[in-house]
Amino acid sequence: MKKELKKYEEVFTMKNFRFIVVIITVAAAIITIINNLEIDSYIKDFIMPFIILVSTFIILLEKLSLAKNRKAYLYLIPIALSLISYLFIKIDDNNMFLNILFIPMLISIFLYTLVNKEYSLSKSFIGDFFGLFPDYLISNLRYIQLVKKGNNKEKSKNGFNIFIGCLIGFPIAIVLISLLTDADKYFKEFIETIFVFMKRIINIQYFIPNTILIAVSFVIMFSVFVNLLRRRNKEQNEIKERKVNNSIASTVLIIINSVFVLFLISEISKFTVNFLRLPIEYTYSGYAREGFFQLLFVTVINISIILYFVYFTTAIKENKLLKKLLVTLSIFSILLICSSYYRVVLYICAYTFTILRAQVILFLVMELLVFGVITNKILKGISNKDSIVYMIIIVSIYIFNLYICTEPFIKFINSIL
Repeated sequence: MKKELKKYEEVFTMKNFRFIVVIITVAAAIITIINNLEIDSYIKDFIMPFIILVSTFIILLEKLSLAKNRKAYLYLIPIALSLISYLFIKIDDNNMFLNILFIPMLISIFLYTLVNKEYSLSKSFIGDFFGLFPDYLISNLRYIQLVKKGNNKEKSKNGFNIFIGCLIGFPIAIVLISLLTDADKYFKEFIETIFVFMKRIINIQYFIPNTILIAVSFVIMFSVFVNLLRRRNKEQNEIKERKVNNSIASTVLIIINSVFVLFLISEISKFTVNFLRLPIEYTYSGYAREGFFQLLFVTVINISIILYFVYFTTAIKENKLLKKLLVTLSIFSILLICSSYYRVVLYICAYTFTILRAQVILFLVMELLVFGVITNKILKGISNKDSIVYMIIIVSIYIFNLYICTEPFIKFINSIL
């Protein structure tokens, strides 16, 4: 630990860590208090802890003069919109689940960007994400011993002064509360509610669970913050691009593209000459249901293949044939998305809108935009800022989904169709 302290001595100081421990302890206590309120469980168990976590870290970083990249605060817009969506709009269970996955990742990107001016969302993000949590979850607690060191005389003097202040302040507070409760019945009820709530927290039935919750909240927040300090201004570990065997890669892509050529010929034949003479009797809804989600899954496979070749290998830089095959695969994927979109529109025409169908359309729009960007990158070349473009697309569609895919909006759309 001594070596690491020397390396980060401007941050890992006794004074700083006392402040960090106090603020995080207060935050953990607030989380516990909110957890005891009789409010919606999603709000008190998910939304409020993340709001408190982000607020606490911003306060600490600003107070310790560690926040360097002011542009990172732009991430607070989608973070806030995601967190408060449930408070203003009754989002469905799917979006509640997506929030649980989406918000922690977005907060991690925000924190990394805030403390590191050169940070960019890269291929190593998954490693960065788990680098905040749960890496060193327990071992980071060793830094708490820094708080115990220092001038004991000064601490004793401050403790005595606080004790004297309490002796003077509490009697005055009791007199003031007594007078105000006699003067205002609503205030009296308010104070009594607070006393009942405090009695519940102190009650042995709730005391042990609340103590455990404070401890767990503190350990998680403290460990994440120490990991964040450890990675401040740290150079990113870029994943090196791999060389691929051109013959193998070309063969694989030719086979995959051939499958899509056959599928497109089949699709065209189905609605024109029908050279197989199959007795196809489609209804709109039947055609729409047939293989829709399979097509969606196929496009996900395609995008994974293309992203691997484009960003994790040197394929498009070294081989023109591979570049053309990847462009072809991307175009085929766009055609599949259009086919999926056509199917879901027919299905909506037959059975009206639902939240899920609206979400499917937005997902198709997101895929279409991503494939458009990828195709452009293959043709014109990739850059370090590509991740920002993808993030803007994904985050924008996601936020749009939270606020549009709701029962009131769906009812409104169905009423005008």
